[in-house]
Amino acid sequence: MNETAELEVRRQRAAQNQSVFRNVNERIEDLAASAAFPTFVCECLDTSCGQSLALTVEEYEHVRSHANRFVVVPGHDVADVEEILEASERFLVVAKLGSGAEVAARHYPRSQRDA
Repeated sequence: MNETAELEVRRQRAAQNQSVFRNVNERIEDLAASAAFPTFVCECLDTSCGQSLALTVEEYEHVRSHANRFVVVPGHDVADVEEILEASERFLVVAKLGSGAEVAARHYPRSQRDA
């Protein structure tokens, strides 16, 4: 397998892993809609990450308004699989690159829920 193909496989795997965390956060939002700062899980590609993020419901909805957006703890982004779209002291909003973007869209929980 050449270097480009390996990178695309890595991007796809990262998007699949991060989509699992995104689904967890969708459930957290459903349960904590009345809280001022619900606590969400970091949607980074590290499956052993246990860090959490405090976002307002409005901030979370902004992230979820696009199928290819994930929220991660600052420093948990990986440059070859995603790009930083927005940054704050509390969280980063990242988007998958290459074929990872297609995987992210395929696993977007809101398209499944709204269908």
